[in-house]
Amino acid sequence: MITRRSLVWLIPLGLFLTFPLWRPPVATFLSPRGGYDPSLAKRKLDAHNFNMDQVIISQSKEGKKTLEVRAKKAFTGKSVDEFHLEEVDAVIFGKNDEKTYVTARRGIFNKLTNILTLIDEVVVVKPKDKSELYSDLLTYNNNTGMAYSPGKTRIIGDGFEIRGRNLHVNTLTKAYDLDGRVRCKLTGFAKP
Repeated sequence: MITRRSLVWLIPLGLFLTFPLWRPPVATFLSPRGGYDPSLAKRKLDAHNFNMDQVIISQSKEGKKTLEVRAKKAFTGKSVDEFHLEEVDAVIFGKNDEKTYVTARRGIFNKLTNILTLIDEVVVVKPKDKSELYSDLLTYNNNTGMAYSPGKTRIIGDGFEIRGRNLHVNTLTKAYDLDGRVRCKLTGFAKP
């Protein structure tokens, strides 16, 4: 006599015993279509190359924006982590939301090292200090707050103009170090 309890055991047993009959059509149905080409495993995958217009790169640290870079065009460089920029406008945010505005014709931003390199007609404007900096090459490290200009540099401020080479600037301490033949022109300076 077959009861419901016996029927539960008969279904898996029937599937097991009839396995050689239904296996080939099921295996054919479930097998992937097409063949395996070993050359596909060796092919070099495309890199993440891009070319974009009107790009904005923004960085934050501890919830506060530290750097915002706007460029007319951006494209990948030698590595995936390097962005080449054209017509660069950047804003560096300091303490107490103090802003420094930077413009340049070209730039390179490395997202691994957080270094922004600005090339050709670099202008740095600090409205709070009423000063401007002019150079042809400037490198800014967003991690350390250090800026470096290896070429001719001119700084114009309220009542002074300084020219020299190899400028090192610590944006955190506001310390300037200018090497080479330094020329300084002061206006409104009273003799002691």
